[in-house]
Amino acid sequence: MESSSEQASFGRYLQAIRVEKRISLDQVAEETRIAVRHLEAIDREDPQGYPPDAFFRGFLRAYAKAVGADGDEAVRRYDAHRRMSREAEDIGRQPEQARSGMRWKLVAALALLLTLIVGSIVAWQWLSPPHIETAATADGPGAVSPEPPPADSAQTRRAAPPTLKPAPPAALQHILTVSATENTWIKVVTDQGIPAEYNLKAGEHLKLEARSTFNLLIGNAGGVKLNLNNKPVNVPGKRGEVVNLHLP
Repeated sequence: MESSSEQASFGRYLQAIRVEKRISLDQVAEETRIAVRHLEAIDREDPQGYPPDAFFRGFLRAYAKAVGADGDEAVRRYDAHRRMSREAEDIGRQPEQARSGMRWKLVAALALLLTLIVGSIVAWQWLSPPHIETAATADGPGAVSPEPPPADSAQTRRAAPPTLKPAPPAALQHILTVSATENTWIKVVTDQGIPAEYNLKAGEHLKLEARSTFNLLIGNAGGVKLNLNNKPVNVPGKRGEVVNLHLP
């Protein structure tokens, strides 16, 4: 039985099946169109060499398909690996959070002490009897100097800053239609937003709208037809190949 850490090892899972079947990384790269450096990073589970996160699960499925592994199992192991990594990071941050809490308590205590000191000074000044000083003027000794007249409020009044109205959101500029001629999966990132993944069956259609760009990861290049703004788009690649497109 595998331990929890082994069950979360997606890279060793794919590498073990590939080595057992004597399939080289170059062969996997040729079949999937995925760069060898990304495949090596997957084997090592090295995040520095991973492809963009929005497409990573698609890369794992393509790698698994090329070596005859279970794509769902590879993705499950990857999700478990990320979950364990986050838990380890949270445990490592706990001592720092405790020290940060102590610092905040010290700052609060100092602020309270400073407030008490300032309050004591203000109370002492308030309770002390007033002391009036006189100055000799042309009207005679002991006369109190008159205070200057208050400044005209119209001169000191400042104009309120103009209210800025938020700019209206940009209008949709592009409409993309995806028609599946064969079963395929497709991952889409619209306007650099949150990725969405679809499993299309032959004969199904998908309509997407964007203000600026589409990023597509297609699992079966020969199984889809694209139409951007009522114009057909050429999809490079053959049946069963994984391709990445940036439109327009």
